[in-house]
Amino acid sequence: MEWTQRLRIRQLQVLVELHRSAHLSQTAAKLGMTQPALSKWLAELESDLGVPLFERQPKGLVPTVFCDALIVHARTILAEILRTQQTIEMMAQGTSGTLALGATHAAAGYFVPTAIALLHTQYPDAYVTLTEGVLQAQAQQLREGSLDYVIGRMDARVSCDSLRYDELFDDTIRVIAGPSHPLAGQREVAWSQTRQFGWVGLPEGSQLRSELGFELAVAAEPPPKVRVETAGLLPTLAMLGRTELLGVSSGRAAKYFCDRGYIAILELPYAGRGSVGMLSRSDSEQTPLRKAFSECVMSLAKAGTWGAN
Repeated sequence: MEWTQRLRIRQLQVLVELHRSAHLSQTAAKLGMTQPALSKWLAELESDLGVPLFERQPKGLVPTVFCDALIVHARTILAEILRTQQTIEMMAQGTSGTLALGATHAAAGYFVPTAIALLHTQYPDAYVTLTEGVLQAQAQQLREGSLDYVIGRMDARVSCDSLRYDELFDDTIRVIAGPSHPLAGQREVAWSQTRQFGWVGLPEGSQLRSELGFELAVAAEPPPKVRVETAGLLPTLAMLGRTELLGVSSGRAAKYFCDRGYIAILELPYAGRGSVGMLSRSDSEQTPLRKAFSECVMSLAKAGTWGAN
């Protein structure tokens, strides 16, 4: 009998926890097993596979390349099982299905909510979750099956080997400030003028922060002096309205909130160009709800008018 036919969900959970802790005794204690039983199970699994999963060292276990490859699939299977359980539970409560979305700071503020609103005209009973975060982390969640789509500014550091990327629209970054900021309303602002102000900054590793660093480097200016770090757009807007801090946003989101008087956009000489796109798993099953959301996103991007309403 093939080892895959004997493998159970509980065993996948044990393997994932063992990979995380890299320690037999800690894993055994957490999962309510004895260490000898866990050691025996691991030895039998390695025998079935015909390859070592861990290197035994005095300080613990070191995963092999075989283990790292197996863990990727184990996490995906477990995530899919959990998503299936959640979908069945939500459908039993009257929903038409579930959709898990991830979005970066650049897209979560307006574009993705607009796409969700359009989807709800077709599927008013759909249950949608939206998580905001850094693209690299969300791309990994997408690979593991925890998310159906991720929308945001494309980051060259994100590997798309198992993912599909659809570019949606160009979007240059903009430096933003509160409406009463000393630099607000000036017809031209030099990058050197921003040096005296602190920043509400995105976390290290976010694409917008990288693009801001590029703009400052091109202008021969030092990196931003981040005084408040947040990945949330609403906390950023609130901070800008109460301080003389500066922030950075995608151009279209900035225009949306500027048109409504929440912020001001600084007229700086921007050198770079960015793009917002949608990531999905290449091997993902295309359910009617997923297909409908993808079509909503693509139609909004093609229309190009969502940021002006």
